[in-house]
Amino acid sequence: MLKWTVAELQKFRQHPLTFKQTLDLEASLKQRDSAIISLAPVQVQGSLQIDDPFIISLFQIKTTLVYPSTRSLQPVTLPIATTVNEAYALIPEDEIEAEVRESQELILPIEHNQIDLQKAVADNVLLSIPTQVLTPQEKNDNVMPHGQDWTVMSETEYEEQQRAQKLENSQFAQLKNLFPKDEHSD
Repeated sequence: MLKWTVAELQKFRQHPLTFKQTLDLEASLKQRDSAIISLAPVQVQGSLQIDDPFIISLFQIKTTLVYPSTRSLQPVTLPIATTVNEAYALIPEDEIEAEVRESQELILPIEHNQIDLQKAVADNVLLSIPTQVLTPQEKNDNVMPHGQDWTVMSETEYEEQQRAQKLENSQFAQLKNLFPKDEHSD
């Protein structure tokens, strides 16, 4: 487990605590994202260091995830490799000087007087899943799904279609002005 109390980490003021672990997060991540087909064991390697008023965590995550294609729902293997850098506040955030606070992008509170990096690992695996997942063939062919009387189009294609319709409609609007209205016609 990647859990340490603040008291345990105080022993590592002079040099960082390094760790290397393999986690089985498949069941817990499938509960959080039901689209996950499978997840290989997650390799985590990094360090924790006290840098008052923070505990700084820096670690790398590597795993392989199988996720459905966003076009065809075919399984796609996604290698995930990401680096995470987080700062945990040893004191209440409002007591941290503004300059020091600005040095960190995100400051996390320490809950129950311990740091649980397993939650951070799980969150970052989920955050690493791209919004568009395509099979290699879908990437190469760049063909959108279609059926009888329907097709999926890209945003660019949609915008071009809207521009063409506006142009077409504006040309008809110009024709209306060619003939004056006959106010006396019945």
